[in-house]
Amino acid sequence: MGQNKNRLVEESICFLYYNITCISNDFDTALIPLTACNIGRPARGTYKQKFNTKAFLIRIYAMASNEIKKIAVVGAGLTGLAALRRLSENKNFKLTCFERNYDIGGLWLYTDQTLQDDYGNPVHSAVYSNLKTNIPKQLMEIDGFPMDGYPSFPSRTEMLAYLNKVVDQCGIRKYIKFNMDVKQIKPVNPSSRDTKWLLTYGDIRKKKDIHTEEFDDVIVCLGNCSTPNYPTIEGEQDFEGFVLHSIRYRHPECFAGQTVAVLGAHYSGIDISFDLSKCAKKVYLCHRGPKLETRLPENIVQKTSGFKRYTPFSVVLENGEEIPVDTVIYATDSKYNFSILPEGLLKLGKGNLICSLFKYILTPKLFYDFFMGISVLEGSANLPIQEEMNRIISKDSERVIGGDNQWEWIKELSDISGKSKALPLVMKKIWDYHFDIWGKDFAKCRSLVYKATGPDSFVLV
Repeated sequence: MGQNKNRLVEESICFLYYNITCISNDFDTALIPLTACNIGRPARGTYKQKFNTKAFLIRIYAMASNEIKKIAVVGAGLTGLAALRRLSENKNFKLTCFERNYDIGGLWLYTDQTLQDDYGNPVHSAVYSNLKTNIPKQLMEIDGFPMDGYPSFPSRTEMLAYLNKVVDQCGIRKYIKFNMDVKQIKPVNPSSRDTKWLLTYGDIRKKKDIHTEEFDDVIVCLGNCSTPNYPTIEGEQDFEGFVLHSIRYRHPECFAGQTVAVLGAHYSGIDISFDLSKCAKKVYLCHRGPKLETRLPENIVQKTSGFKRYTPFSVVLENGEEIPVDTVIYATDSKYNFSILPEGLLKLGKGNLICSLFKYILTPKLFYDFFMGISVLEGSANLPIQEEMNRIISKDSERVIGGDNQWEWIKELSDISGKSKALPLVMKKIWDYHFDIWGKDFAKCRSLVYKATGPDSFVLV
């Protein structure tokens, strides 16, 4: 939760298929302003000699025709809003954004409900009451909208207020249809390079109120924090206590006086364990990784072992140790849900990444005939031919984006996009410093206040 690792160019998190784009809302896509002045720039680096000339000519023709494109954006979370903002700057785009909630915010729109909303629909929010961002605000803000006046680690309410500020200043709320659940997206003519798309949606308050509308292009901002990933552990059905996923966690007070085992020690697992420690009698933080070096509260006990099985009143770890517990919380990540997209379009691989995509962004399946993304709409992307994309996909299949290796990936995306403005070095420096403190003293790391003093420097204030 709140793992927006960095600010990227608009197209850096797009999964493209024909002219359908899917955006993960773990990232802000609004760093680089869109321009068409560099439409003729050849691809750089690896792609210089293998530029997709045919697709390039297709996009020049589309731009020259000055046609009005009808575009749908699915989701009004951070990424959807960033995409909507950029698209709204082009007078040739007729926009509609579909949002299933009653307001903007996506992940940051909090609710105490955990399973179903007032209309019997699944709850997608994974935000808990005391949540703050787990990275400094400089890595969260949308370009042109600095988070001045906000703490270095904004709370969930402050993040939502910030997004509302961006929406109102940009004037993009008028494009958003609220309480609309998109049920299916499919091509009108799958064999055509310029197929339009049928988007079926309905009002969540009116089960039978279903509509289908045709769009030239669709941008789907799905995110990956709303569908829990449950492990399969022997004997869970016999356990007399409570079992829930971290996505359903809301208040530490609900576990006052209890002994709680948290399985998983990534971002959410550690954060929730610290939050629980305020009210729970004892918290067991169980994981298979190396021992965490960060300082822990006295009532958090770290166990470097996963779960083997349940008994009616305890969990047995893989090392044979038995721990009596009242509640188990699975902090075992979440997963993508692409059920509204054509079957077989996207495949998950190592690290829960979309393994069939070029640079984890687009599928080259029919790319040579036509491709689509925000930068392509504007005429600024430089992409390789299909054969080269397939080769790179194979090479990158074991590559997991995150931590230190994400910066190389960001640079690659910036080069491909044809943009001259790169991510400032200060972003990496803040990231590195923050996670160095995070690994040593988790409780302290979010008390620090960061201030960027230049493109490659910052100070603590």
